[in-house]
This record gives sequence, structure tokens and C-alpha cells, in this order.
Amino acid sequence: MNNKFWVLSIGYCVLVCISCKHESLQPTCTTPDAVSFREDILPIFNRHCNTSGCHVGNSPAGNLNLSASVAYAQLQKKGSGYIDTITPNFSVLYASMNTISNPMPTSGRLDDCTVNLVLKWIQQKAKNN
Repeated sequence: MNNKFWVLSIGYCVLVCISCKHESLQPTCTTPDAVSFREDILPIFNRHCNTSGCHVGNSPAGNLNLSASVAYAQLQKKGSGYIDTITPNFSVLYASMNTISNPMPTSGRLDDCTVNLVLKWIQQKAKNN
């Protein structure tokens, strides 16, 4: 009788585990069809990047100022590699946010939804919209 209890218990656990969906643990990202630099990307920079001691002011980290008034021009510097619309995954901006070791911002890696929004903007040719 004790064995029957354990068999039923294990069977129930297996049934519960099979009925669970792994993807329900993943965050649901809602991204706009067209990503806007002004509406979607700049707020990310304002919250996480252009803070004191980072990418702001006269001596920004990495010589990259992400203040609202100059961020787009800074990212588009010829030869910088910050934005690569041909191979977006190799953009320095995306790679810096997506890396496991030493991610940007230095306070910790941004959530996947935010990082994917930046990638989508680059894939859409990184327009100044």
C-alpha cells in the first residue's frame, strides 16, 4: 500500500511537470512595430546611461556622450562601430548591452526586453525618429 502511494505521487508530479510550459517563465516583451529613437531608445539612455560618471558631460565614459541632445550624432560617428545596420548583432552598442561579462550599464545587465528593443531599432536602420 505504501508503494502504491509513492507511485501515484510520482505519477502526479510527472503529470504536473509535463503540463507546465517553460515559455510561461519567460518575460513577455511588447515592442512597437516601428521603434522610435526619441520615444523608445532615448528613455533607455536617460534611465541607464547618461548618469553622472558615465556617458554624459565633457569627459564621458568611452568618449561616448549619450545625452539627449547629442546621443544620435555620437552613435553615428563614422568608423565607431556603435551602430552597424548591416550586421546589427555586431553593433558595439548592442554588444555592450548584451554581453554577460562587463555589461553596460555597469550597474548590471539590462533586461532582455530592453536589449531586444535596442537591437530591433538597429535592425530597422537606426533612424533618428
